[in-house]
Amino acid sequence: MGEDLFYLASKLMRFALYVELWPHILGALGILALLFRWRRVAVWFWVLSIGFVGFVMAAPVDRWVAAPLEARFAPMPDLTEARGILLMTGAENTDLTLRHGLVNTGEGADRILATIALAETLPNLPVIIAGGQGRLGLQGLSLSEAEVSARALQEAGVTPARLHLEAQSRNSAESAQNAAALARDLTPDLANQNWVIVTSALHMPRAIGAFCAAGWRNLIPYPVDHSPISMSWFSGEYRDKLAVMRRALHERVGAFVYQLTGRGVAADETFALGCILNR
Repeated sequence: MGEDLFYLASKLMRFALYVELWPHILGALGILALLFRWRRVAVWFWVLSIGFVGFVMAAPVDRWVAAPLEARFAPMPDLTEARGILLMTGAENTDLTLRHGLVNTGEGADRILATIALAETLPNLPVIIAGGQGRLGLQGLSLSEAEVSARALQEAGVTPARLHLEAQSRNSAESAQNAAALARDLTPDLANQNWVIVTSALHMPRAIGAFCAAGWRNLIPYPVDHSPISMSWFSGEYRDKLAVMRRALHERVGAFVYQLTGRGVAADETFALGCILNR
C-alpha cells in the first residue's frame, strides 16, 4: 500500500472509531429502518443506541481498553544513558497558532511541557521534534506541528541550536523513519540509540513499535499525558470516558495495522530485539 493511500485509509479509520458518534449513528439507522417499515429492526437499533450509552455510563470501559496500554511503560525512567530527546508532536493546534501568532495546543500538551522539563534536566542533549501536518485540510496551508512545538520550547528558554525539526511526516511511522536520519547525524557514534521518546502514555506502545520497525534501538520511553480513567463501576464522566475510549481504540487498531503492514512491531517492556533500553 502506498504511503498516500495508507494515510487516507488511516483518516477514514479514525472517523470510524469516533465512538461519540456511535449511538447517534445507531439511532439514525433506527429511523431509516422505520421509514422502510422495518419496525423490529428499528427497535433493535434504538435499544443498541440506548444500551451503549447506559453501559458506558455504568461500566469502567475506558479502564478496560486504555489502562493496559498506559501500563506498558513506567513513567519517570532512568535517564543516565540518554543521548538525545525526541518529542512526538500531536498536541499542537497549528491553525490557531498561525492565525493568532500565539502557541495554541489541545489534547496532549503534557508532551511539550515534559520536553521542556527534560531539556532543562539534560541541558547538553539535542532535541528532535518530529511531526509535520497530520490534518487533511491543513496540509500546505498551515504551520507544521514541529514548528509550533519548537516555538513553545524556545519561548520556555530552550536554545534554537539544540532543536532539530522533522516537519514532513504525517503519522508515527513516517516520524520514526524521517527522524532516524536526523538522529544519525546528531549522534553518529550511537546511530539511533539511547534516545528519550516523549509522547502520550496511550500512544507510546504504537510509537515504540514504529520506531523499532524503523531501526531505532535502546530507546527510553518517557510516557506522559496519562488519561483520566475511571477506576470502578458508576464512576467517571460520560464524555471523558468516550474520549479515552476513542483514543485507546485508535491506538489499538493503529498498532495492529502497523504490524500488519510492516510499519510497526509489538512493543512492550519484554521486547526482545534490543529496541528498549529500560526493560
